[in-house]
Amino acid sequence: MSVKLIPLNFGGYELPEFKESKKGDWFEYGTDRPYKNTYPDYLTKLYNESSKHNQIINSKVKFIVGQGFVVDEKLTFTEKAYVDGFIRMPNESENLDDLIGKLAKDKKVYGGFCLQVRMSKNNKIAAVNHVDFADVRTGVDNDLFYYTDDWSARNPKNNEDFKVLQAFPYNEDARPDVDYVIYYKEYRPDLGAYPLPDYVSALPYLESDAQIANFTLSNISNNLSAGYLISFKNGQPNEEDMAQIERRFKDYATGADNAGKPLLSFTDQASDHPEIMPIPVNGQDERFINLNNQIREEIFTAHGITSPQLFGIKENSGLGNNADEIAVASQLYQNLQIDPEQKIFNELINSILNYNGINGQPVRIQKIEPVQRYFSETAVLGVMTQDEIREKIGLPSLQPEQKVELNSQEDDIIFNQLETTGFDSSKLEVINTFQNPITCIADAKEYEEKIKKESFAITSVLTQLEKSVLALLLKNPLLPVTELANALKVEQSLINQSISNLFDAGALDKDFKPTKDAEASIQVPEDEIFIVYKYVERPDAPPLKTNSRPFCNRMMLLATTKRYTLQQLELLTNDFGQSGIDIFTKRGGWYHNYRTNRTTPFCRHIWEQQIVRLKK
Repeated sequence: MSVKLIPLNFGGYELPEFKESKKGDWFEYGTDRPYKNTYPDYLTKLYNESSKHNQIINSKVKFIVGQGFVVDEKLTFTEKAYVDGFIRMPNESENLDDLIGKLAKDKKVYGGFCLQVRMSKNNKIAAVNHVDFADVRTGVDNDLFYYTDDWSARNPKNNEDFKVLQAFPYNEDARPDVDYVIYYKEYRPDLGAYPLPDYVSALPYLESDAQIANFTLSNISNNLSAGYLISFKNGQPNEEDMAQIERRFKDYATGADNAGKPLLSFTDQASDHPEIMPIPVNGQDERFINLNNQIREEIFTAHGITSPQLFGIKENSGLGNNADEIAVASQLYQNLQIDPEQKIFNELINSILNYNGINGQPVRIQKIEPVQRYFSETAVLGVMTQDEIREKIGLPSLQPEQKVELNSQEDDIIFNQLETTGFDSSKLEVINTFQNPITCIADAKEYEEKIKKESFAITSVLTQLEKSVLALLLKNPLLPVTELANALKVEQSLINQSISNLFDAGALDKDFKPTKDAEASIQVPEDEIFIVYKYVERPDAPPLKTNSRPFCNRMMLLATTKRYTLQQLELLTNDFGQSGIDIFTKRGGWYHNYRTNRTTPFCRHIWEQQIVRLKK
């Protein structure tokens, strides 16, 4: 009796190789089948099939988008209005946050992104739209690009949606009749026509992660293990028949999708049926767990993950449960991974706005607050207002928006109060003025704090001890704390605290030496310095077509002689004697621009902030 054993050689899985090849006008994006000129489809497949990879990409995009774009407060009213409109609607179908989310996802999946730029007749950028990066191919010099959603076609030029696109000319006038694109690709050494994503080193592990999921599902579905010895008892077939049996068996029983599939036997004799004997495999569960952990670690490493919990992935080691370590990991990830990504998109949007005449850095992405040390729910709720809590969980404020103009009866009551309070402008010396887009009392408070911190012309924000410390440091920046304490006859701890406060206020630089603003500030006389408000016409206000509103006329008359502190304006009451009149919100009503069909909480006037001191 002779027995012949045939070990089945299942071979290794070969990943699609990324190659570029010049094909007519464009470079093919991948040359190996089944992803010939469709290599992005393979990256999309991994994104869809690897749960770890998918979660990381989606979380990265949320981190990059952050809390959305905020506008530079130094912009003029007209510039701010334009930028606000662009943030709300950079194209006909979405806001800027949604657009950046699509671009960020393309960049993380493919290593690049693409924008279509539509021009207006006056050579301004009218709209920008997302273009699926997978649908774009590039020419030789990255000056011409080609678009279609089906690059698997024999001749893509015959596709109905095929387009030729030009690179956007930042430094030249663009024409309204040309389709332009902004094409970005992530830099890599030896970069060719197309980018590769930053996780490229983990491609085998992403494939493995997807295959493990399929393997597990197949085993569960079929309720069979994978290791078996199969004995055919009806004699030895010839070499050709054995080869055919081996080939069919491999096609049927190997691979993740076929895991655990049962076999069917067809024979004329009961004694001739094949015998299937399980081969015990010791430690298979442990090896599976170790393999899964290795795959996870390699994917995390390729993505630069500092803490799995930042991405909603539980850490089994217990390390991720330490609140301080999570906070450090959060800040580290923001600094190393997210900040560079946000810089790219900040520069992108600002370059578009610059092209349209809005100079500087008009917008920036507001970062997601890094994870802080954990506090109990009770402790957090105890120090937050109801509206602050609602804001954190994404619910609107319970405070109703005040969009109602002052009625005539309330007008009289308000103006009677304004006439009998405030400062006589002839008794004030103006040090500086600021025209900020204040729409409510909260805005006014925020800008006051900003003025105090950045302008540093208000010495009243400093204590007498802080002023004394600053005066000594201006004479000798190298004075040690001990000598400062001896000179001022106070404890060293108070000197250290004063120095810390001066640093926070911007009076000391990173080397704890007085700044130029501090030097100018300390020279301001010790007179009382404070902020007042004056009702003025906007410098960019459109010409009047009719008369100003009665409210504005009366306010402008008062502005010839009256100035008000924020505290005085907060004390205004209504006809029932109730406080809470927000004179900033109710000033003159809401301005509607019929050309843009936009309504803004501004009329032709604004509240100007003035830094003043009493004349001697």
